[in-house]
Amino acid sequence: MIKELSQSYRGDEKRRFERVDIAPAQVEVLDSKGRPAGVLRQLARGGFSMEPQKPYKNDDATIYDFTIHDAEEEIRADVQARVRFTDDQLAGFEFVDLNADSAVDIGIIIGKYYEHNKR
Repeated sequence: MIKELSQSYRGDEKRRFERVDIAPAQVEVLDSKGRPAGVLRQLARGGFSMEPQKPYKNDDATIYDFTIHDAEEEIRADVQARVRFTDDQLAGFEFVDLNADSAVDIGIIIGKYYEHNKR
């Protein structure tokens, strides 16, 4: 389903896992209170990026509680994540202590959109 990148990747390339693009408005990211936090744009085993509803800062060490919600598949993956990068349109997050149930849910979402991207 997901392939790890070769160990011979360039030194400046920090990605360990392939990222899967998600078309806008297909998967929602909710905050800890169930309110919309953003729209998921990429997903990988190590984290995700979203178009956020509010700005995040690159130097933010906060660990956020999010729910990645795919309404079509009725999946709600509760995750903890910290900011890894931000720009004008995206915020990227790294998963922190992803539990087994959420990892399975994330894998299902990745598999669904991985197949869509290969068509």
